[in-house]
Amino acid sequence: MSTTTAQCARCGRKLTSAKAVAEGYGRTCKAKIAKAAKVVDLAEYKAFQVAKAQELIELRAIVRTAPALYLAVSSDGSVNYEVNTAAHSCSCKAGERGLRCYHLAAADILAAA
Repeated sequence: MSTTTAQCARCGRKLTSAKAVAEGYGRTCKAKIAKAAKVVDLAEYKAFQVAKAQELIELRAIVRTAPALYLAVSSDGSVNYEVNTAAHSCSCKAGERGLRCYHLAAADILAAA
């Protein structure tokens, strides 16, 4: 009997349960992300940006590449953006204009988790 395994998108640990493999996050990491989403100050973001940030996390379309640095995929999947939570910056069009984008909101949530 073979078991499908994968790595948690947050901590990199081995996932073996079918549910965790499908979600991309282990039970503990998923709980930490949910808690961080409630604790992080997202007041500067619009409701649709928060929803898109949560979707980005659920789809595992944002990953940490180094401390405070994340790589996020654009909505259409054609471009990758660099997000820096320490500098509160993103390489997307909105971020380059100094605006807060949903990529940064997602990275802030993951950084708090």
